[in-house]
Amino acid sequence: MGIEDNNLPKGIFGLNKKDVEDYVAGIKEDYEKELREQSKKMQELKNENARLNEKIDSLLNEKRSVEQSKANISDVLIRAEEQAKQIIEDAKKQATKERQDVEILIEEQKEKLIDAKIELAMLKDKAKEVIQKFSDDISKLQ
Repeated sequence: MGIEDNNLPKGIFGLNKKDVEDYVAGIKEDYEKELREQSKKMQELKNENARLNEKIDSLLNEKRSVEQSKANISDVLIRAEEQAKQIIEDAKKQATKERQDVEILIEEQKEKLIDAKIELAMLKDKAKEVIQKFSDDISKLQ
């Protein structure tokens, strides 16, 4: 029932008081009904808004947590890469040192081998001399 729809009967002295009061009461009732519906919708929207704000807060917290986790993982990966580089560098240094130690050891062993060959040659010469002397002594004895 709207104001535009007013089909109030008119009498000789104007509008009938009872009809006007009924009409105003109807408009008031329609207005109050619409107001209650709007209030109900408003409350539903407020509840939905609160729920969505809680969801936004939850998602923002989750996003912060994920970003922190990403940062932590990134830091761990960077440290792991740096440690891996250090391990490789240390291993290369160790390998170079061990190679140098082995080369020194090889040189020492070569020198010992040369000394042993010289000593063996001297022992051969000495053995030849001894054999020659025994041979000469045996020859003299015969």
